[in-house]
Amino acid sequence: MKIVLFDILMFVFTFFIAWGCINSYKAKNKFALGFGLISLAVFLFADGLIIYYITKGA
Repeated sequence: MKIVLFDILMFVFTFFIAWGCINSYKAKNKFALGFGLISLAVFLFADGLIIYYITKGA
C-alpha cells in the first residue's frame, strides 16, 4: 500500500486538533476541549489504522 495525500493530511489535521485541545485547555473552555478530545480520539484511531495497514502491506 502506498502513501497518498489523504494519509499525510490526516496526520496534519491530527496535529492541529491536538494543538487546539491544548489551547482550549489553557483558555479553560470546557465545551471546546470536550469536542476537541472526541475529535482527537477519532483521528488518532484513524491514524492508527493508516499506520497498521501501511506497515502490514495489504
